Amino acid sequence: MKRREFVGLIGGAVTWPAVVRAQQSKKIPRVGVLWQGANAETHPYFKPLRDGFKAIGYGEGSIIFEDRFFDKNSENLDLLARQLVELKCDVLMGITIPPALALQRATSSIPIVFVYNPNPVGSGLVSSLNRPGGNVTGIAHVTAYLAAKRVELLKDTIPSLSSVAVIWDPSPAFHFATQPELEDTGKAAKQLGLSFGSFECSGPEGLEDAFSKASRFGAAILGASGWHVFVLRRIAELAVAAKLPVIGQADPYPEAGLLMSYGANWTTVARDAAPLVKKILEGEKPENIPVQEPTAFDLVFNLKTAQVLGLQVPPIMLARATRVID
Repeated sequence: MKRREFVGLIGGAVTWPAVVRAQQSKKIPRVGVLWQGANAETHPYFKPLRDGFKAIGYGEGSIIFEDRFFDKNSENLDLLARQLVELKCDVLMGITIPPALALQRATSSIPIVFVYNPNPVGSGLVSSLNRPGGNVTGIAHVTAYLAAKRVELLKDTIPSLSSVAVIWDPSPAFHFATQPELEDTGKAAKQLGLSFGSFECSGPEGLEDAFSKASRFGAAILGASGWHVFVLRRIAELAVAAKLPVIGQADPYPEAGLLMSYGANWTTVARDAAPLVKKILEGEKPENIPVQEPTAFDLVFNLKTAQVLGLQVPPIMLARATRVID
């Protein structure tokens, strides 16, 4: 064998394993996601979140997701959070307030991104929206701060309206969302000359009683909650049976059969969480990533429900709508 061929052969033998080692050493990021809900099939924002990752280059095989779900009872929530920490995930995600708080209790070092939180500062997840501090950042959907606007929209939609009620979730995890919401709603109702009532509903088992009480009012607002989205059909059935116009927080509410909604597009919120995770995977620290807030809000009407309720939505309101469901 000629010397040149021999050297080339040796060089190739040395270089090839180095290339393989380099390829093998490229770490696939691992993202742990703690969901409030029964499973992926029944969660309306599971697919939008995955689509958000695909849109920024994290498709099949380029990222590992560790999903954990809890439904209704939260006794094992902290256990699930600790499981994700023990898996040494690169980033953790908490979908709604209780999962995010559980992850925060479980670790102060692994980066956490929260999604669907109406009051991140009040709930203690971050120090401020611009400078979160610590290991947490995410997306706020500012539900509580839209409360007064929802009262105004109900009055504009039903000019004869004289009273409004709020059905709200008293769960401790939502205290920092519901309290500002109740206060803002009450103030807005008073300014518009509407009588005001509020009724607690901590879970699906209390819906019938809450709607029975709220039916004495001219319209109702559904406050912030982590479980409404899983029983929207039942909520809509009760609202229609009570002949009660109801405004919800996002388009899944009128899609299920409620009269209307006003708020951030929750599908967009889910998709927008992926770029935040990407920033962290690329080296940015959560403490330096400002909490994102939606800048656009959708007004959606269900005209079928309006007809069943015997309401004529004013043309000016339909013109203002982002979407009308026929």
